[in-house]
Amino acid sequence: MILGMTRHRPGPHHPVLSSARLSRELAALPRRRREREFLKIADELWLPVALPLTFETRSVAYSRLYPDGVLTGWSAAVLHGIDAPDDAVPELCVGPSGRTRSGLRLRRYRVPPSAVERKRGVAVTSRRWTAFDLARFTDHLGGVLAVEQFYRHGFSDRELRDVVGEQVGTWGVARARRVLADADRRSESPMETEARLFLRDAGFTGFIPQVEVWDDYRLDLADPVHKIAVEYDGPHHEHPAQQSKDRFRRNRLLAAGWIVIGLDHRIFRSQRDDVLQQVRAAYAQRSSRVVVA
Repeated sequence: MILGMTRHRPGPHHPVLSSARLSRELAALPRRRREREFLKIADELWLPVALPLTFETRSVAYSRLYPDGVLTGWSAAVLHGIDAPDDAVPELCVGPSGRTRSGLRLRRYRVPPSAVERKRGVAVTSRRWTAFDLARFTDHLGGVLAVEQFYRHGFSDRELRDVVGEQVGTWGVARARRVLADADRRSESPMETEARLFLRDAGFTGFIPQVEVWDDYRLDLADPVHKIAVEYDGPHHEHPAQQSKDRFRRNRLLAAGWIVIGLDHRIFRSQRDDVLQQVRAAYAQRSSRVVVA
């Protein structure tokens, strides 16, 4: 028995659990029929070809291989209704031992019994423990983005603070604290957060997300003291109607005395030095004083 809890096996509720097949269950099928009707996704594990091969599908299917395992990380998050990033890897906690398989990340620690629950017949870490794992096992930016996703789904910072406080001495607690300190529940997109942390690390600590300037408009990132804004334009801003709205709003901001620095994905990825120069120039402009005789 592993994980310090009563032995459990996945129930039949999630459709993938009743669809996934182990090699021994398909042994009687002719090879051509098996390969025509099923897709091998790991050693000993097959799924019907008609089943959509989503991240959730693959995550739940792996549970067939580890009956006592518990989905954690992004695999647990998707069952809590939170979208996983495109590069997420299915993840299972299997206790001290378990056979490694390609395409699957194994965590070899014991999940506290109180941190395990069942979602549609699948054993998963609780929402608060899932956020804790993502905060401590993911790189810093990824952890911050994960926690902010939880915030957007009703998760409170108190929930994560509680589990971090309860796990003093557990591996990764210090990393989780740093993630919690940088996660901001006001952030509305990953790029806002990445830009905010980038500017903060460069010494520009006054930017905060979603600053309201009028009843119908908020700035992505802004230093309201110095009236400097950083606006990120996603793909939807390329539509002509949206471009017209953006110009109108930015003209209003300029008329109201704001300095506005526009970003898009290409600029932020390839011209970061230029972005910092523009921000420095904006602060230099604010700090200068023109004396009129």
